[in-house]
Amino acid sequence: MYNLQQIAEITNSKFIGGTNNKVSIFLNDSRALQSPADTLFIALKTARNNGHNYIADLIEKGVRSFLIQENEFDISKYKNADVSFVVSANPLRAIQQLAAFHRKQFTIPVIGITGSNGKTVVKEWLYQLLKSNFSICRSPKSYNSQIGVPLSVLNLNHTHTLAIFEAGISLPNEMDALVEIINPTIGVFTSIGTAHDEGFESREQKINEKLKLIARCDKKIINGLHKEQLPDAILSKSLLVSEFDDADLKISFKDETLELKSPSAAHQYKIPFSDKASILNASTCAATLMQLGFKEADIAQRLTLLQPVALRLEIKTGINNALIINDYYNSDIDSIKIALNYLSQQNRRLRKIVIVSDLEQSGISANTLYKQLAELFLQNKIDLVVGIGKEISNHKPLFKANSLFFFDTQSFINQFKLINYQFSEASILLKGARSFGFENISRVLQLKSHDTVFEINLNKLINNINYYRSLIAPNVKLMCMVKAMGYGSGGAEIAKTLQHIGVNYLAVAYADEGVELRQSQITLPIMVMSPEDDALEDIINYQLEPEIYSFKVLHAFVKKLDALGITEPYPVHLKIDTGMHRLGFEEKDLEALVLELKNLPQLKVRSVFSHLVGTDNSNLDDFTNEQMRVFEKVFSAIELVLGYSVLKHICNSGGITRFKNAHYNMVRLGIGMYGIGVNGAEQAQLENVGSLITRISQIKNVSASQTVGYNRNGKLDKETKIATIPIGYADGFNRLLGNGNHGVYINGKFCKTIGNICMDMCMVDISHINCHEGDEVIIFENTEQINAMAAALNSISYEVLTNVSARVKRVYVQE
Repeated sequence: MYNLQQIAEITNSKFIGGTNNKVSIFLNDSRALQSPADTLFIALKTARNNGHNYIADLIEKGVRSFLIQENEFDISKYKNADVSFVVSANPLRAIQQLAAFHRKQFTIPVIGITGSNGKTVVKEWLYQLLKSNFSICRSPKSYNSQIGVPLSVLNLNHTHTLAIFEAGISLPNEMDALVEIINPTIGVFTSIGTAHDEGFESREQKINEKLKLIARCDKKIINGLHKEQLPDAILSKSLLVSEFDDADLKISFKDETLELKSPSAAHQYKIPFSDKASILNASTCAATLMQLGFKEADIAQRLTLLQPVALRLEIKTGINNALIINDYYNSDIDSIKIALNYLSQQNRRLRKIVIVSDLEQSGISANTLYKQLAELFLQNKIDLVVGIGKEISNHKPLFKANSLFFFDTQSFINQFKLINYQFSEASILLKGARSFGFENISRVLQLKSHDTVFEINLNKLINNINYYRSLIAPNVKLMCMVKAMGYGSGGAEIAKTLQHIGVNYLAVAYADEGVELRQSQITLPIMVMSPEDDALEDIINYQLEPEIYSFKVLHAFVKKLDALGITEPYPVHLKIDTGMHRLGFEEKDLEALVLELKNLPQLKVRSVFSHLVGTDNSNLDDFTNEQMRVFEKVFSAIELVLGYSVLKHICNSGGITRFKNAHYNMVRLGIGMYGIGVNGAEQAQLENVGSLITRISQIKNVSASQTVGYNRNGKLDKETKIATIPIGYADGFNRLLGNGNHGVYINGKFCKTIGNICMDMCMVDISHINCHEGDEVIIFENTEQINAMAAALNSISYEVLTNVSARVKRVYVQE
């Protein structure tokens, strides 16, 4: 714990404020706030966001300590408040300096991990392998960046006897700061690959930059490099592991056995994985344990117990309108803190429930450990705690919240029918050690569905939105389109994420979509683009904001306001037709429109907007500019009559990129946030958000001259191996994709359809690949595959995404 004066002195910053607060929590993400009084918020300004914009809101929530950048925030209004600031020329550098100072207070062994791939898995596996011997501080999740590393190191306290931190870089010289912060005694280099190649002049430069982390270490474990790639200074005290002949430990794998062969011995270990990445990562871990002095038999026994590392949370729809958050691969106090923070963010149901297993050993007494856990549940206002395991059950008097305890998972499942009423309308976090088999609880809680799922990556959604945010000025608001089930991704879940990251407005096509969002506790302003007459009362009752695009709609809405006795000015949005010729007032309507608005005190015009016709087509730029001219004329006249300023927006996703002069004070983001760019340059900045995935139901060999599917359209001229997969036109896999017109991807290979697409399934040719029943089938998982499907349909990517039917289960993942 540090006080603000100490932090200012350590970081050569200025302390300004009336109270020298003590802080123990260091936070750069305002959404992750848990304990305001103990928190120092680090306001970072980046190309895509500015942390100073969230300070006022955090003060309202009780935060009293801030690390800010000079000239970025007006602190004068808080001089008489109990709010204090550490003011730095560079807050990122300041928190790095504090972390480096903090690291120097500890003499425990510290493992520093770097490399292109496998850093997080190796870190988590080393934690699994060593937790019975040490009290370990480790990087949360993938905290390996310029801000993630200092936040990780600041978690070190005097109960820890070992630390494991990972470091990632994307540019030259970034490692310099991280070396001083981590200052490892044992260095681990996991691999070299193509990740972030674009940031370096050569592969050699990238290797040398990463090696800086481990250069001073007493012991070094290096995987995947030749000796000739290493400077002599690095080779000293290094153990090289690879598949190359010059390795100190040469890797081979056969019959579930990993062999690490040295000139003097062959070390053989059974491991519960057979994929290439896991073999390499397990090799790194085995070599690290050797360097730490563990005996051969001990290493072999520990490696058999390695468990998969879940690098992301899964969100699924549960029974009784519950929301299931699966994070059941480990159960230690640090990972529980992260999961609880995520549960608090997903405030989508009336109640919060945690199902938790016995905690993993941590080096502190069981009573202290479970007391900490109980306090965490109280801080996070958990409505129901379900403890599973003998250890947590023995400590149930510590849990003051409503709680249930079971000695094992099966006992809970056996009694679930008697208590399932307690799990309705709730967000339920499953947090259990692997050995407790919480996947069986997940199956009991989640809605049953078939094997086809639409997987939505919320991290990629956020990254895409942040890209567009980097293109607009700080004073320009962002409206996000969540119509058509969020372009197929699921309206309510997408909207919750958008609300969480602080977008300004949402837009839906119809009132019932907006009603669903309100019922899902979405509080953001919501514009309804097609306000039908019979939905106007719902619009008013659920505080939705209608698009007014004609005099008919205008009069109908005012009449409904009068009928309901609404006298306060109600927010509406005026749609102007500048050339789309779909909906909207035309330029010739302007005089009559402003005259009506002047005499309608029941209305508050929140925005005036229009729709550009061809932002993705440079041949239409002259027409686009003419649209903007008309729009500016219209909104200027409207503002003059109203006597107040309104929001003005005309740019869609393509317009945000190509017409920055037309951002005005709000832009509308639609398909772009789901990963579809307006051109190649923009596409390179975006990530596809949705992946449509299924599995092989059955494989069979069909002889030549036989046919496949309805009407015998799938004619075969040779013996063919086919796979039947459970996706059809009722799921959004269009009938036009049949008879070889398109296909799917199995084990990375394209497999064409055979015969007609059925309602619920289809058949594909797998003669050229090795696969098995139950194997994963990718319908699409990247933009190229989406565009290929669109081309096969003679359509566009919008249709591919929005055609994924509602019966396909949406699974939301977040790393």
